Amino acid sequence: MMNSTQLWRFGLLLFFAASVISARAQETVTIPKSRLVELERKEKELDALKVELGKVRGETEKLQRAKEKAEKEQAKAERERARAESDKAQLTKAKEAAESKAAVATAAAAIAEPAVAHDTPALATLPPLKKGDVVDALDLMNHYRADAAGAARRYGKQRLRVRGVVTGFEKPMFASHYFILLRTTERSWRIQCTVNPSREFKATYPAQHGETLVGVTISDARITLVRVGQTVEIEGMCRELKEQTLAFSGGSLVATE
Repeated sequence: MMNSTQLWRFGLLLFFAASVISARAQETVTIPKSRLVELERKEKELDALKVELGKVRGETEKLQRAKEKAEKEQAKAERERARAESDKAQLTKAKEAAESKAAVATAAAAIAEPAVAHDTPALATLPPLKKGDVVDALDLMNHYRADAAGAARRYGKQRLRVRGVVTGFEKPMFASHYFILLRTTERSWRIQCTVNPSREFKATYPAQHGETLVGVTISDARITLVRVGQTVEIEGMCRELKEQTLAFSGGSLVATE
């Protein structure tokens, strides 16, 4: 049996135990099951929203990087466009200067060149034109000057060879072909032959102050094609007389003297 002291201690122990159980009971909160289910659902929704937010942030960063890249590319394109426009303006200016220089040179040559005396047979006395016939440039122009309609019926849109003395060249920029000008009896009238260089030449350019025309071969060799004052034969299509200029097109340089 317990004595009084032991009973007192046992009672005190029971008191503390009851106090602890009561405190813990007060800390525990009881909620309905439906409320717990709702809280769990909202927690899942919150987790899902966090995932979506992460995706949105990732897409936003991706779009921002794409925007920055596009802005850089646009700035680069604008710089390249400005550079191209500047280069084009410089080339246009150089082309205009070259054309002006060529026009001045051609006009000076025309002024310096006296009229040429030449007896040309009348169109009516000539036999029919045959393939391979060589037409003198002086006769050709005199026929057009005397009877443009009759000359057009005989020579127009015919592929023929014209023989004459070179008075100058014209070289368009950014084009492979060049023009050879042939002497006529009157300096204000001219025959302009468009000549396509053979495939062995990758470029042509005037040299010696416009006195010669040089061709550059595939191997970068420089060859003089023709000189001012040289007699040449050019095969091409006789086109039309326009403003005192008779045009030949699709021509090729077939002979030189």
